Amino acid sequence: MFLLFLPGSALQTSTQPQPSKKEPDAQASDDRGLLLGMYFPNSATWEMLRNAGLESKWVSDISPKPHGKYLTFWIFRQKGEVKIRSMEGLLVPRKNGFWRVGTQIVKSGDSEDADFDEQFWAAPADKREPQPLKVDREINGQSTSLITYAGPEYISYLSHWQGGALLWEYQYTHVSPLDNLTRKLSIGQVLGPQASAVYKGLSQSLDHMNDEPEPDEGGCTCCTGLDSEWGLIHVGDQWQAYARFHEGTNSSCSQRWQDEVLRTSIPHSVWSSGRVDEPWDAVRKKLESVLNSEKGSVQHLFLSPKRDFAVSVSTSGLVVFGVRDKIQFSILKKQNFAAACIPVSEQWSMGRFVVAWDAEMLKQKPAAIPAEAGR
Repeated sequence: MFLLFLPGSALQTSTQPQPSKKEPDAQASDDRGLLLGMYFPNSATWEMLRNAGLESKWVSDISPKPHGKYLTFWIFRQKGEVKIRSMEGLLVPRKNGFWRVGTQIVKSGDSEDADFDEQFWAAPADKREPQPLKVDREINGQSTSLITYAGPEYISYLSHWQGGALLWEYQYTHVSPLDNLTRKLSIGQVLGPQASAVYKGLSQSLDHMNDEPEPDEGGCTCCTGLDSEWGLIHVGDQWQAYARFHEGTNSSCSQRWQDEVLRTSIPHSVWSSGRVDEPWDAVRKKLESVLNSEKGSVQHLFLSPKRDFAVSVSTSGLVVFGVRDKIQFSILKKQNFAAACIPVSEQWSMGRFVVAWDAEMLKQKPAAIPAEAGR
């Protein structure tokens, strides 16, 4: 896979967009803001996304046509008032300002049945989206990709590829730095040595490549993997790291895989929000009681670092909550929509930084929220 990157923007030593020095800090101390990136697939329903689970994560069909859209929600409380804005594309804060992240289809030729590849790009928010190559003769096969995490330093993605004489079909997951989208990072390079040790132990426990395969396994035995084939997804109330293992090294066996959760801490450079003290099922039940909604309707929860402001994603849209004693939720605002969606980015702004972030959001192109799948 070939990926695009707009050069000329290495990370600077300056911090995130600064608030006005005239603003009294005490007045803004209770302000909170969540920059929430979401992907809205054209054809997937909430039931499809729920049923996918860890073992068979949702990926788009292989087609050069758009399979969905990325939107960013700016959900914030300023001087006691809660507002929600929606913007086109994915927006992430970096040390040198806000950046946009997206994908583009590049083809191997001009014919309708030409091979194609969905490639990533990243650019400062005040720059134009880089133009894709008109033709890339190096592309072999057809592939689409889904961003599953986007942050200030990295993206995680799932690629769905098909090609070869027998139309082999594979799904791969990787993490790349925004400053070099062609590079695939290992678990240790992002999550640290502890996570690397967890992966090594897991890999050894799953290695049965020298065992005799069972008759119904088609000659495949589990499992083989690379420490650069892993990803990040949001599950319930937290970001989760997982590693992918394939059932062999030949073309047939490697089409089959299993994903394993990496039970390790995730650094603040990747995930810096508040953690919920209770199990997810208990928190979800509490939220659904407050919302008077059906069981299983709440899909995701995002909690501020101070654990006093939260946003849920449910089958009926977004709900903003005030939080007391870390576990008591009260509804502040709702943004209704029925379209199924996948959270792909979570970035918090606190206190006096909220007003500066809001000024940047007002510069972005507003977006309409899809009503439901396929629209």
